[in-house]
Amino acid sequence: MRKKRLGDLLLEKGLVDDIQLRAALGFHYKWGVPLGQVVVDKGFCTAQQVLELLSSQEHLPAIDLDQQTLDPSLVDLLPVETAEACRVIPLRVEGLRQSELVVAVAAPARPTVLDEVARVAGKSRVVALLATDRAVSRAIDRLYYPHLIGAERPIEPIPLPEADEHLPLVTDRAEYLMIARVVQSGAPVPTVEQNGLPVMLPLAADVPFDARVTEPEMPKVAAVPEPEVWVYGWGAQATEGLMKLLADEGLRARVARTEDVLKASPRTVVLTPLQSVESVKRHGIRAQLLVAGRAHDRDRALAMGAHTFLSGPLRTDQLIREVRERAGGGLSPMRQAG
Repeated sequence: MRKKRLGDLLLEKGLVDDIQLRAALGFHYKWGVPLGQVVVDKGFCTAQQVLELLSSQEHLPAIDLDQQTLDPSLVDLLPVETAEACRVIPLRVEGLRQSELVVAVAAPARPTVLDEVARVAGKSRVVALLATDRAVSRAIDRLYYPHLIGAERPIEPIPLPEADEHLPLVTDRAEYLMIARVVQSGAPVPTVEQNGLPVMLPLAADVPFDARVTEPEMPKVAAVPEPEVWVYGWGAQATEGLMKLLADEGLRARVARTEDVLKASPRTVVLTPLQSVESVKRHGIRAQLLVAGRAHDRDRALAMGAHTFLSGPLRTDQLIREVRERAGGGLSPMRQAG
């Protein structure tokens, strides 16, 4: 008997209507994102509801992976690279002579994935339990990266301070004019302490008239060449490492603000981790996006319109090659590197 399709099950259970299903299917066919993930991302139903339907569809039991105690000894049995690529978490070993491996797998489960897990783990059989993809991601962090629990997991661990953490906060025209004068003369910028923080001294009324700065006297700033690549949304250490790497390779790079990314032209290259650019993508980004993430993030990057997906850990040679090709005018469709 042919199993029912997920779309039909969603309709039968009243979790989506015809219009919602058509919209979800359109997105699914265009971008290749699993239908179950699409209906959850669009808010049509919950991940748990989809999991229960997939469980009945595939005749596999569902599991609340967040409530499971994970066994650290299984890390050696199933490497993190396989866990992330196949979207599985090893739970326990059982059976005659410990020949069976029980895993939680992100729904929907693919038979080829279980075959790969069995091969890598050296087990004759893999027993699968279904979990949501996000639960699998959380479990991977708990099992393989316990030292990073509660911290943002770095994609590229190259160290450096934020580019503008020491820059003064200029709030009005008077302060800007004062800074312009100080920069022109080379004198130190005067500051005072307020609530323990340094604050720019305002342009006081008792400053001699001939020492005051007027707009025509403001120094002219030479035009800065457009960068070949914007570095956007990385942590402090990764930003420093990436900027040094790009500079060493002779590439003009600059740290981008969100407004820089939103204003960028279609020929501009933006190097960014997936989680940083996802929230601003809905506002419309025309630039060429070089998106970095973990292996299982590729579909999300594709759906977002990334031109190149760099899977971690990043290899510097691949990164530089991709930046050079894009900066040189390469406008080919998205591909995966790494």
